[in-house]
Amino acid sequence: MASPMHLAVGKSKFVNSATGLEVDDGPISRVHEIKTPKVDRVLLRQYHQTREFVTGTLCLTDRHLIFVEPTGAQETWVDPLVLYHHISGVERQSLTTRGYPLVLSCKTFQQLYLIIPRESDIVDIIETIHMFAQPKVYSELYAYQYRPDSSTLKQSSGWSLYEAEFDYKRMGIPNELWQATNLNHSYELCDTYSHDLYVPVCATDDIIMGSAKFRSKGRLPILSYYHSPQQSALCRSSQPLAGLMGRSQEDEEMIQCILKASPNTSTLHVMDTRPRINAMANRAAGKGYEASGYYSNTDYQFYNIHNIHVMRESLQKLIEGQRAHPSPDCVRLSLMSGVLRLAPTYSAHPGGLSLLLQGSSVLVHCSDGWDRTAQTCALTSLFLDPYYHSLHGFMVLIEKEWLSCGHKFSQRCGHTVVEEKETSPIFTQFLDCVWQVAQQFPTSFQFNEHFLVTLHDHAHSCQFGTFIGNCEKERMEQRLSEKTFSLWGHIWDHLDDFINPLYQRGETREVLEPSTDIRHLKLWRGLYGRYFLHDRLMEKEEELMASLHQQNACLHEHILFLSQSVSALKLGLEKLHRRQSCANISSEGVSTATNKTELDDETSTRNNDLGNEGTNPSGTGREDGPSERSSLSPPPFPPSPRRLSPSPTSSAEFRGYLDHLPEMNLPWQPLRSVTRCACGRAFTFLVSKYHCCYCGTVSCNVCASNVAPLPWHATQQPHRVCRPCHKLMKRRLEMEISEAASNT
Repeated sequence: MASPMHLAVGKSKFVNSATGLEVDDGPISRVHEIKTPKVDRVLLRQYHQTREFVTGTLCLTDRHLIFVEPTGAQETWVDPLVLYHHISGVERQSLTTRGYPLVLSCKTFQQLYLIIPRESDIVDIIETIHMFAQPKVYSELYAYQYRPDSSTLKQSSGWSLYEAEFDYKRMGIPNELWQATNLNHSYELCDTYSHDLYVPVCATDDIIMGSAKFRSKGRLPILSYYHSPQQSALCRSSQPLAGLMGRSQEDEEMIQCILKASPNTSTLHVMDTRPRINAMANRAAGKGYEASGYYSNTDYQFYNIHNIHVMRESLQKLIEGQRAHPSPDCVRLSLMSGVLRLAPTYSAHPGGLSLLLQGSSVLVHCSDGWDRTAQTCALTSLFLDPYYHSLHGFMVLIEKEWLSCGHKFSQRCGHTVVEEKETSPIFTQFLDCVWQVAQQFPTSFQFNEHFLVTLHDHAHSCQFGTFIGNCEKERMEQRLSEKTFSLWGHIWDHLDDFINPLYQRGETREVLEPSTDIRHLKLWRGLYGRYFLHDRLMEKEEELMASLHQQNACLHEHILFLSQSVSALKLGLEKLHRRQSCANISSEGVSTATNKTELDDETSTRNNDLGNEGTNPSGTGREDGPSERSSLSPPPFPPSPRRLSPSPTSSAEFRGYLDHLPEMNLPWQPLRSVTRCACGRAFTFLVSKYHCCYCGTVSCNVCASNVAPLPWHATQQPHRVCRPCHKLMKRRLEMEISEAASNT
């Protein structure tokens, strides 16, 4: 799994001499508020480390906690940065003979066990973490200071990703049954909904406003997804304020309007995602659910998804089960208890899915309609619409169902000071469900596991402004699109890192119907267990598939290039033969034939030499192949193909063409044989491996972040290359420009 953090460059920097990476603490630094910025002789133990303890220096910035291990003249980071916003718990344990133990638990499921030599230092460390982990106001979050070191990522990139009008137009809305309403353009109707709401055409303004008053938090029934083939609608809302005897004529009429907008059914199905006992308790408190006696032509069902408190406790038990290391059977039972909590959420959606496919409309709600309702509507839309299987479509889905409809990200993820009872892994649970579906349909989704893990980590990191705030209105008031960077822009800037190599766009199913059998549910070790793996698999499946896909694409490009080269050679030979035939009449026929034979023999010899190079016993295809050259030494660059004659017409041109014909470097370095990048970074479960498409060596995501067209490819399509190769390409381009300028 690649590291969730991409490092920035700014005013306050810590530089790792081994990796050359710079850590930015933002243009507005609060380092002066840290009493102890550095603590020496700190002991660190992590569950995924093979050594029991590592001795090093703990550095405290105003954004990150950094542990540096001295190794000779260099410094090696035992682990990438720990962002304060990722720290969820700080526990000071009893004094030991080695010092003062400090346990840090993170929202990324990492746990750090530190031993601090002096008591005064541990007090200052705890105070610093509390100061920066959960600030009191949004403006003190990391996103307001984060400035990426990227020439391609603009501040405005990603903020205009979602436009409700375009997404609903794609579904066929507005039409004669559904339309947009402007009653919430100033967030007066419901301050936790988006300003763009879609309602039945027959619903008048009075009905809409009356329904909003009768729903918890003003969250009236609105259109979530429209299944145009069956003219069925998926709607969402909060619970009605019914109590024991309460009713609202406008709200009842709103339900009937939804039914009228569904011409293929006579019954509206209401999915209450709560357990029945919870709904009954809310009813006694003046809220509750729709009474069948007041809401005619409705069918009511409970789906037994537990509330935020149960989900929070369930996740905690799952993590504790991984950390405790009891017997294998106990570990499995503990982990499966967490998976079982996922089962009701995962299995609730096929019910609504089958109804929508049959032409029936569905209304989904829980209590306030921003947690379990968001999960249900988002997953049902994902199952119904292949557009949401794409990377762009999935980001739109999150914007539509989670961000625009008021999921309280800042409260649920604990971005700022908030009561613990308000935090809950609701979004994590949704991502887990998506991962479960992707396991059953591995070719149906354009995005990979790393994309889902990145969404989880950045929902908590506060590095980007996308997930900051509890509703659209808050984000508008905070002017996040003007002051912070968007996660979507960052993802688009690193698109290759998030693509599923098995994705088959043309063969994706129109409707996904995943199995909800508990036997098909798995523990997502790539998320929950990534810090508890003692050894990294030398070849992760996803890395291997991506590498094979990359090599396959390069080979196809090279085959096309060779085909074009062969065509150019044939054309040149034909022109040369015609020229010689016209220039030499009968008296010179013998000489012409001799020259032609010599040229053919020479060309054949050169071609045989090229073929022999491809079957070199060393297996490299060239003398300086990967098996005989340093991993840092790319092969010399041939002249650009653009400088080669398109169709040689003389013996000298033929020789020049064949001498400078670019060759693809094979074989590529095996992933399993590399444990460390040339920059010094160790390949762990947090640092992924990438092949340089030019020299075939393996690099980390930082060193292989450049792209460039390759000289042996038929097209100018850019491919991933390592830093040394990119520098040589840049140098070659500069030389060509200089040579062209001198010739003119």
